[in-house]
Amino acid sequence: MSLHARTVCRAAARLAVAVLILGGLTSCSPERKGITGLTVDAAGRPLAALAWCSDRPPDIVSLFTVREATSPTPSGRPTPWPMWPGEKYTVPRAATSPTTVPLESFPPGSGADPDVAYAMYGVADDNSFTTHRVDFRVGELTDLAAGSVLVTEIVEGEEVQVTLSLEEFAHRGENEC
Repeated sequence: MSLHARTVCRAAARLAVAVLILGGLTSCSPERKGITGLTVDAAGRPLAALAWCSDRPPDIVSLFTVREATSPTPSGRPTPWPMWPGEKYTVPRAATSPTTVPLESFPPGSGADPDVAYAMYGVADDNSFTTHRVDFRVGELTDLAAGSVLVTEIVEGEEVQVTLSLEEFAHRGENEC
């Protein structure tokens, strides 16, 4: 085989590998088809709120700690970074949009630090779609009323927290598609 033929083969092989890698990276990103929020029931217990425009509900709600969050720490001190592995909560298969999912055993520990930042979102088991996540702190649960939903949205390029009515939350979920 001539030097030119080997060079062409190598270039073609590199191009094929690059296309496969690029295709693999882009195909793993789930499409966003909903919104996640935080609400409370009448007794003040935390609930994940989900609204979606997909033909089926997300399969799970994933809740975890984050290093940085949209909301500032109430005390002004640096955000602590606890070692909490997070939780996954199952969304009922028959759920209709909007729905809520109880966050059993949350917050972790009896004396939960109000400055710890959390994030939560819904996702399909097959990674076909996800919902826009919400960032929050445990201390913000006290400001929520049953029927209101805390969400994280983008305003002028910045993430901010907004409290919506359940009706507005459902409407925003429908508009994600």
